[in-house]
Amino acid sequence: MKNYILTIVLILATGLSSFAGDVIAEISSQFSQGNTKEIAKYFSSTVNLSILNDNNIYSKVQAEIILGSFLKMNQPRSSKIIHRLDSNTNYQHAVIELNTSEGDFRVSYSIRVNNNQAQLVEIRIEKSTN
Repeated sequence: MKNYILTIVLILATGLSSFAGDVIAEISSQFSQGNTKEIAKYFSSTVNLSILNDNNIYSKVQAEIILGSFLKMNQPRSSKIIHRLDSNTNYQHAVIELNTSEGDFRVSYSIRVNNNQAQLVEIRIEKSTN
């Protein structure tokens, strides 16, 4: 009986880890499409948003509007995950290279898992130095 319960716990833990990893790829994909609505589905109630040194904590709605404005001014062409940290099931972090009509940007975002729900808590967008 103990082995059966242990097996179930390990399967659930592995499943949560792979779910969170999928969220990283999903968010990267949505950035490449400039799909702010889909990105915002992952926002926590407040988001620490930093775009080109303009840093503040915004409500979910405000963050969606500000990110949407940025992506409209910088039409995305593609994104590539260049770093991911997903070994902790409660916290994930990723860095993507976002190619846009106005140049390349480095986007980093942090995800916390709260009540089995992945939530974007921080997004930082900087001009790429490459």
